Parts: sequence; C-alpha cells; structure tokens
Amino acid sequence: MKKIRAKKYKPNLNIKVNLLGFVLMTFVFSASFFNFSFAQPFLKNVNEERLLVLDSLKEEYELDNYFDVFKDINNSYTFEALNPYNFSPYQLHEITEEVPTYWLRLSIKNPHYSTQKLLVPTGFIDSVTLFMEETEGIFSTQIGGSLIPRSERSVKRGGISVSALEIPALSTKTFYFRLHSSTKLSEQDTRYSLRRWFTAYTLDGYEKEFLTARSFHNFFYGAIWVMLIYNLLVFIALRDRQYLFYVVYNFLVFLYIFSNIGQLGELFLMEYPRLDVGIRLFSGILSVFALLMFGKDHLKTIIFSPRWHRFIQFLVYVTLGITVLYFLRFWHLGRVLTTIILPLALISLLFAGFKTYNEGHKNVKYFLWANSFFVIAITIYSLELLLFIDATRYLETVVLASITLQMALFSYGLAATFNQTRKQLIHNKLKQEREKQALIEAKNKELEEKVVERTNDLTEKTILLEEKQVEILSQSEQLQSQADEISHQHKKMTDSIRYAEKIQQAILPSDETLYQTFEKHFVIFRPKDIVSGDFYWTATIQTAAPSILPRRSPIELQRGEVTKKIIAAVDCTGHGVPGAFMSVIGIILFNEIVHLKNTYDSDKILESLHQKIQKALRQEEKANADGMDVALSIVEETNEKDRIVYFTGAKRPLYYADKDNTLQSLQGTRKSIGGIKKKHKPFVCEKIQLQKGAKLYLTSDGLIDQPNAEGKKIGSRKFEETLQKILHLPMEEQYVELMKMLDSHQQDTPQRDDITVIGVEI
Repeated sequence: MKKIRAKKYKPNLNIKVNLLGFVLMTFVFSASFFNFSFAQPFLKNVNEERLLVLDSLKEEYELDNYFDVFKDINNSYTFEALNPYNFSPYQLHEITEEVPTYWLRLSIKNPHYSTQKLLVPTGFIDSVTLFMEETEGIFSTQIGGSLIPRSERSVKRGGISVSALEIPALSTKTFYFRLHSSTKLSEQDTRYSLRRWFTAYTLDGYEKEFLTARSFHNFFYGAIWVMLIYNLLVFIALRDRQYLFYVVYNFLVFLYIFSNIGQLGELFLMEYPRLDVGIRLFSGILSVFALLMFGKDHLKTIIFSPRWHRFIQFLVYVTLGITVLYFLRFWHLGRVLTTIILPLALISLLFAGFKTYNEGHKNVKYFLWANSFFVIAITIYSLELLLFIDATRYLETVVLASITLQMALFSYGLAATFNQTRKQLIHNKLKQEREKQALIEAKNKELEEKVVERTNDLTEKTILLEEKQVEILSQSEQLQSQADEISHQHKKMTDSIRYAEKIQQAILPSDETLYQTFEKHFVIFRPKDIVSGDFYWTATIQTAAPSILPRRSPIELQRGEVTKKIIAAVDCTGHGVPGAFMSVIGIILFNEIVHLKNTYDSDKILESLHQKIQKALRQEEKANADGMDVALSIVEETNEKDRIVYFTGAKRPLYYADKDNTLQSLQGTRKSIGGIKKKHKPFVCEKIQLQKGAKLYLTSDGLIDQPNAEGKKIGSRKFEETLQKILHLPMEEQYVELMKMLDSHQQDTPQRDDITVIGVEI
C-alpha cells in the first residue's frame, strides 16, 4: 500500500483592503509560475450536507448524494495536483463517455466507538485507484478495476472488483476514487457502474448481497448442465441439429453468465482479465446466433412462416457481422448492437412461433411460453444496460430465473416434439396394419362366399384370376418401364439445359469484365427458366486519329485516342431454350460487328445487327419474325470530367441521371431487331452530354411487365419513381432496393418473363 504525504495550505487572510488587487494578481502569477501544490484535495472543509454518517442499523448506503466529482478530461491530473475547489456535487446525467478519467470524493463520519469497515463494488471500470487518508496529510492507495489482474488488486475477494474503506472510531475520513477508462468499452460502462455498483456495504451486508447469491447461481449452473448433457446425448443418438444448437446455446449462455457474474475471472482467469472480457462479449453475441439457429430449426420457419424465416436469417447474418466487429476490436459499437439485436431476435422468434402454431404445429407452445417470459425480462435488462431505466437490485435474479425456465421449456418442447413424432409414426404404422388386416379379412370372406356359391366354377375362376394377375403385373411392369424411360429422358433434358445455362453464363460478360468497364455497377439478371432469352454485353474500345506511326505496344495510347465503353441490354424473342439460342446468336454478332468489323456508332451497330439477324435466320425465306429489343449505349470519355453518351434503342429506352440526380430518359427507335419490315425505318443515334459520376440504366421489359397476385404490373411509372428515389445511393444499395421492390411486388406470383436491369456509373 503506497503512502502519499500531502502539503497543507494555510492562506494568510490578514491582507489590507487597498492592496487586495495587487496581492491577488501576485498570488495567481506565483502559483502558476512556481507550480505550488498547496491546494491539496483533503484540505477543503467537509460539507456537512454531503457527509455520510454511519448508522449501526444500516448494512448498505447509496452514495449518489455523498459523492463530489471532478472531470479529468485530459487524464492529466495526479492526486497531488488536485484542487478541492474543482469538485462539484455528483450528478449522474453529467457522467459522459467523452471523459476518460473521473475523480470522486467521499467523506464518511463514524460516530461509533469501534472501527467500521465498508466494501464498495466498482463494477466494470478498467482501473479504480482509492486514496485513503491515514493521518493528517498522509494517504494510502488501493488498486482495483476490471482490467487489473487479481494478484495486483488490493482487495481480492468476490468476482467484481471491490474497494475496502476503513473508518476509525469517532472520526471523519475522506476518500478519493480515481476512475480511469483505457478502453471505449469502459467509458460506456462508467455511467452504468456508478449507478449499479457504487454502493457501500458493511461486511454482513456484502455477504447478504453478493456471496449469498452464489447458492442460486450454483442451482442455475447445475440446471443448465443437466439439460446440456441430456440434450447432448440425445443429439448424439438422433443427429438432429436443433439439439446441437440447443446445446451450443446452453453452453454459451452459461459461459456469459459465469463471466458476467465474475466467477470465471475469480476461479480460472485471475490473471487474464482482458480474456475474461473477450469471452463475455463473444459468448453473448454467439448465444444470440445459436438461439436464432435453434429457433429457426425448431419452429420449421422455412415451411410454416417463410417471411419470418428470411428475417431471422437476416438477423443471423447480423450476429455474425457483430462477431466480426468484435474481432476487429470495435467493442463499443459491437456491444451496443448486441443489446439492440437481442430483443429483435426474441421478438422475431416469438412472432414466427405464433405463425407456426397457427399453421398447426402445436408443440411450439412450449417455445412460445419460454420466449414470452424471457422477452420481458431480457428487454428490461437491455433497457437498463442502455441506461433507459433505473437499475433494479433483483433484476439479475429475475433474468437468471427466466433463462432457466426458458431452457427447461425448450428442452421439454424438444422432448414433446420427438414424442409426438414417435407417436405419429406408431399410429400411422398401426393404421396401415389395421387397414391391411381389414382388407385381408374382406378378401377372405369374399373368397369363402364364392367357394360356397360357385364350387363348380372354382377352377375356371382361379385360372382366370391368375391370368388377370399376370396381365396386371405385366401392364404394371410396362407402365413402370415407360415411367422410368420418361424420367430418364426428363433428367437428360434437364441436365442438357443445366449445361446450356453454364455455357450461357460463360459467354456473358464476367464480373471482372464489368468491373474493368464500369467500376461502379449492378446487374439484376433473373431468368424465368433455367436459361434466359435476355442477355447483356459490354466492350471497351480505344479509338485514335489516323497516324502513320504504328503503336509500339497494344496498350500504348496515341495522341487523340478516345476510350469508348459500350454496354447493351437485350431482350430476345421468347424465353427458355429458344430465347437462349437467340442470345447466343446475338452475343456472337455483337462481337463480330464491333471487334471484327470495327463498327463503333450505336445506330450502325444496331442496323448491322438487324441485317445479320435477318440473314442468319433466313427470315425472307422462312417468314419468321423472331428478333430482339435492344438498349445500346456508348460512353465516350473526352476528358477527365466530361462524358458523351451515344444511345440507340430498338424498342427499349435509356434512363439516365446527371450529377444533379434528376432522372431522364431517351425512348429510342420504335423498331425491333430482326423480322421483315414493310418500310425501312433507320435507327436513330441520340447524343447527350454528361459529367463523370452520371448514372445510366438499361432494362429489358421483364421487370416492368412483372405482375403481382392481382395481375397488376410494376409498370414504367413505378419503376421510374423507384429509380428517382434511390439515385443518391451507391450502386450496391440501389441493387438491394430494386430487388426489395421486385420481391415485395411479386411475392409468390410466378415470374412472367426474363428480367434484366443494368445500372452503371460513368
């Protein structure tokens, strides 16, 4: 225990009035220049209103009304440099996370004839140093805190760090607490610890408040381990993963409670407090993950409540994201998100359980009972952690009791579900046996009656019956053979289409190609069938003014060279396999026209494509009208900031927005690619001037024409309104919002056509 001798300050009050101003200026200058330490914190007279007077009948004392507080904002004050006049009455709302160090002053009067000892738990603050006045001007120190190894703490009892105060008989003592937070997590806990833990207890009071609770904790641990081991053995026997997630959830909850109460650090991690904190944080969020996985499997949400299943799956990904935040040492943000995600997880499981129960899965009532009680307890506990409600002394006991009840009901629900499944299987088997027996008895009775009535015809009927049985068996075998052949042919056809899907995916532009052409982009490509009649195509072309000097390398840019980036969204006639054939033809022809024929004008590209489709499909001979609707844009980078966009559409528009985020459109030419036209109508190239950062959108008609359950289409208007709302978002988030709009509109309605939407930022 370290001793500190403090200097007393006895100011001279016999100063003449006419020299008061001069002396005060001299005093301030001298104090600042020579760094005098005469304003020691223990020299200030004790305020009787904030003096804690011990009562022999009381075993605990709330300290809020007796603390004086000083904010050491820069963590620059030592004990000797404290000024008593900087302290002010303690107010909880003035405790914030922005201050790393707080000094608390507490004066206690012992009017009794014996020395009194008090214990003050200090909660989850990283470092707590207690300065105690031994004799006048001499102070000793105690070291504590949640990140201080137990061997370095002055008081080594209990799971939570404790400071011990000793007040001699018939005396008044002043104590100073230095609360220092070296981590953001501790800064967040400072206010909670001051409200929840900073209470002074006598030795008997401390025993009643903390150590007596160990008996309930031991009961809680025993109950958890009994259920954990039992269900682990059941999982080994049944290999049902809902038992596995239940066991994992039990263990992680036990680990969190064991650490949070302080027994893990007290018994096993005495010298590793940081590891104790890490285990507490990781076990907390992973227990939420295990609860979601268990609830998802036990409630069979994918069958009975698919919408809640998707939301619960989203929460699972969120818990994994929070775990990553912990790995990246974002402790403060991770714990706030954990406190928020837990009530959301419990409430979502509750609603999913109600949905499953209404669908006829009655055994989930035990799950609903368990979660109903636990939601109330854990929500109140979360509100306490977020400092929205006052701390409750018995809240921890209520939460532990609700967890025990929850796990017991979960276990009972698993057993009830297994028992119901077993009974149902036995019942079905007995029913089949009874039906089989009844059928046999009916046949026997019928045969007996025929024996009595038609004895003379028995041989003939028997032979006829055998012939019929052989014929039926032969027909059955023939039908089975035909069914097997049909199944085999269907499998071959499906495998062929699956392979065609791989081929189609291979010839479409890869993610790397799209990224190299337009770094910021998104593609919604959703075929109606396995393969698609929609496709998209892109290319990057370097064009240059004529020069007699050859390039020294293929990647060397010549003077006047311009980069042209081409992007096209194409909707072929039909969908499925016929549409896929058309898409392959279209991609081949695009590559030939641009890369081999060196055609870089949008209207000429489509005109050439139109002619080649007519020729490739021999449309003048066969009189077929198959073709394509195309939206084709060419982005020309003239300089660092300006972009020229050339657009030609074949019955498809271009949507675009400059940096002012105002959506506009070009409608293109009312003429499709392919087919025989009575009048020649040329494709028109439209030119617009945009800036770097502008956005282009090309689509097929699949998304706009997608109906909902009532047959109402999304329509161009709703699509344009949605685009206008999300223009300010990054491309990845625009993709998410468009998919949400599509899924919300379509829901369970079958997809009508292939869907393609491309968005790029130029």
